[in-house]
Amino acid sequence: MLPGLSTSGSCCCIFSAIHSDDPMPYRSSAKKTMKLSPLFLLAICIGVPSPAPAVAADEVAIASKAQLALYLQSVKPGTSPLDRLSTGGRKRFLAQLDFGPRGLRSVPLGDAMNDLTHEQAVALFSLFGVKAYADGVGLSPAQRERIENERRLDAKARNCSLDTCPESAIERHYDDLVLAKSDFSMPDVKRFTLDRQRYDRLFDDYQTPDAIGVASSPDLRLLKRAAEQAVFFIPDAKHIDQLRLDLAQMQQRGMAMDSDYGSLYQVFIASRRFDEAAKLVADHPSMDVEIVPTLKEGESLPHGWPTALTLDDPQGVMVRQAFDLSAPLRIVVVASCHFSQDAARAIDGDPQLRSLFADNAIWLASQDESFSSVRKWNQSLPDQIIHIAWQNDEWSMLDSWAMPTFYVFRHGRLVKKFSGWKDLKTLKESLKQAQAMS
Repeated sequence: MLPGLSTSGSCCCIFSAIHSDDPMPYRSSAKKTMKLSPLFLLAICIGVPSPAPAVAADEVAIASKAQLALYLQSVKPGTSPLDRLSTGGRKRFLAQLDFGPRGLRSVPLGDAMNDLTHEQAVALFSLFGVKAYADGVGLSPAQRERIENERRLDAKARNCSLDTCPESAIERHYDDLVLAKSDFSMPDVKRFTLDRQRYDRLFDDYQTPDAIGVASSPDLRLLKRAAEQAVFFIPDAKHIDQLRLDLAQMQQRGMAMDSDYGSLYQVFIASRRFDEAAKLVADHPSMDVEIVPTLKEGESLPHGWPTALTLDDPQGVMVRQAFDLSAPLRIVVVASCHFSQDAARAIDGDPQLRSLFADNAIWLASQDESFSSVRKWNQSLPDQIIHIAWQNDEWSMLDSWAMPTFYVFRHGRLVKKFSGWKDLKTLKESLKQAQAMS
């Protein structure tokens, strides 16, 4: 796992004041299910000032808005790694950079993944002293040339050049989608509802067979990227069908590679549509996907209880298990990211907390978490194993999937919620306030 990287795209990673300059939520949607392929990648959060990737002596290491402005004013046109991005991609990349008082806090991935070769991505990330985060990012030279040729043909059809063509209507709508600022103080359900409404308002008129059929190839790729973002947050039939429509048109034009289906595959897995995921792999065998454990039929599940998947690695299976929150004490910890692991290791090393959490805690990852990440967690923390929500909406008593977030229940009633990880002393104080420990 990359440092400071949340593996659960539908939520945030909460960094406490000890890890960053303020305890704000950071958004990061990079998935590790498929070796950093172009799916759902929004940003990597550089949440930990140390250990951060080393900065080479020849790297510019832009670390503030002021330094970025000075660089953009002084660099010669055509000589910057930023110039390898498309015009729209460069605009979006710069707009999504997030600087804090102690330097770069997050770097966007979407346009780097879809515009640049790996070598070009390395050069771009080196500008900001985060070259190590380019690992796995970028296109093959052949893919890059294909996309560049599509843009040249589109520019010729529009009687302009690559440098002078204005953004299309679809690209302007895509800008509006990815540059919109989400309010992470909202409950997830409300925030996702607003995200869905924004996407539908921007793209419903374009995500139709007729409109897709006449869209330029660059616009079709943007429609597919927009649909990928939509299904990640809104994995319903309507938006999955839109992504399928985009992929079908790309396939018809000879634009689609097996790797382009990775986002659809991940949606099928997160939605527990395992048969459809298996068929997709059979149809596109060069997709680089993780092995999905076999779902083992267990006992009948109590009605109304939230459920989660529990992995049994020695058997190579997973079991859907129900959890009773009406017990005298239950501590549900939404977890998976780097800071969640720090918290779990600290708890595991404290005899009092280890016993408390072993008896009463449910470590829970979002439904879109990769099995490989959970497997690694459970191997390193066998006394604090983590489960994967079958569906997040079954856990409606949890209003946020930011990580780590602690929910303390007594007899099914939520008595305290607190987020972030600082140290054991702070955690114990919060648990004492919830009367979860003396």
